[in-house]
Amino acid sequence: MSGDRRAARDVGPPALKPKPSPPTSPLQVISAAEAEAAKAAKAAKGSSTRGSVPAAPGDSGDGAPAVSAARSRNRRRRRRRPGAKLPDRAIVFVGPMAAGKTSLGKRVARELGVPFVDTDAVIVRRHGVITEFFTTHGEAEFRRVEAEVIAEELAVEGCRIVALGGGAVLSEQTRKLLQHHPVVLLMTTQEAVLRTANIARRPLLRDDPEAWGRILKERRPLYDAVADVTYRTDRASQEQLVRRVAQWARAGGRQQRNTAQRGEKEES
Repeated sequence: MSGDRRAARDVGPPALKPKPSPPTSPLQVISAAEAEAAKAAKAAKGSSTRGSVPAAPGDSGDGAPAVSAARSRNRRRRRRRPGAKLPDRAIVFVGPMAAGKTSLGKRVARELGVPFVDTDAVIVRRHGVITEFFTTHGEAEFRRVEAEVIAEELAVEGCRIVALGGGAVLSEQTRKLLQHHPVVLLMTTQEAVLRTANIARRPLLRDDPEAWGRILKERRPLYDAVADVTYRTDRASQEQLVRRVAQWARAGGRQQRNTAQRGEKEES
């Protein structure tokens, strides 16, 4: 650095500059004309955004609450899907003893959002335990009572699931009524029944478990005559069967009965 420049510098440490104090704003006095102009500008701004979609209450802006609410609504509507054409009458489950008509029927009814009725349960409420009724009154009287209960339940309007007892198809009156309803036949095997069923509650099997196969052989033609579709409960899980039966029901539960009589029914 040259001598002239060194001479021009101040001797000693640089002086500290005072910190500026926060600016103070004098109290603004707004005239009536200015207030009116501000109000008009605010109104104009609001009208320009009036076409925008307001956020849902509680929406933080990321869309998560709205999506959650939509999913909840979809779950509530799952049982009655748009476009589903459920029959306007009872869908009837038939099949041999312990084939799963009650357990599967309940789950399909929940899936479809319709009532479920087990005609054996109705008989028990009215007349007591079926095994005792058999012992006291005999099978013929039981079949008469059973046919009356079935006729009452099938006469109720609207879609619902009605599960019949294994021997219900023995009644000609019942078979005629079933011609006017979608009928699901559930089939299984004797091995599966003896492995899972409570034989003590089955009056026709209690003393002779091997009778299941003989009884099925006698009744199978009657099952086939009334059924529109057949499902094997020993070949699929309950979840799979519920999905398949519900899909069939939502399609209207219709299977050409004349096609079914040719032995071309769906069986899975």
